[in-house]
Amino acid sequence: MYDFDGTLSPGNMQEYGFLDKLGESSTEFWRKSNEEARKFEMDPISAYMHLMIKETESRALNISKENLIKLGQTVELFPGVETWFKRINECAHTKGLKVEHFIISSGLKEIIEGTPIAKEFRKIFASAFIFDAYGKPIWPAQIVNFTTKTQYIFRINKDSLDLADVKKVNQYIPQDERRVPFR
Repeated sequence: MYDFDGTLSPGNMQEYGFLDKLGESSTEFWRKSNEEARKFEMDPISAYMHLMIKETESRALNISKENLIKLGQTVELFPGVETWFKRINECAHTKGLKVEHFIISSGLKEIIEGTPIAKEFRKIFASAFIFDAYGKPIWPAQIVNFTTKTQYIFRINKDSLDLADVKKVNQYIPQDERRVPFR
């Protein structure tokens, strides 16, 4: 299980292309986002997502799902990340193990899906938008913040990866029968 910003990439994903489109510095964007979170007592993740929508609307910029996925191609990854998955999978294979990779990130799923490593993950749990018929983001579909990340670890533990399925994730499964045990 991997975080993304600061773990696989040295910076926040919005700093690779998105802020350039706004003509804004990283410092200014995050200052505004944090200010909005404090002012409205918002979760910081919903604040940055709201600010992304608000700032692009005020500049008549298009941040459609397709454009966010394209931004993923510009995200810098730490050296060795692109080859890490092949290397660790091969190492595990020599030991008779199967490795699965998951993302649990407060960053944007759409941007992560555009990175060259997206195909390596069984599932990407990340903040995401709902888009209208014109491709415009209108509301968060998912907000993954610093404390809700644990719910995704629990989903992986029970192999309940469909976010719309509340039955399986709430079903009792003895610890020794869970697909990915916590221990």
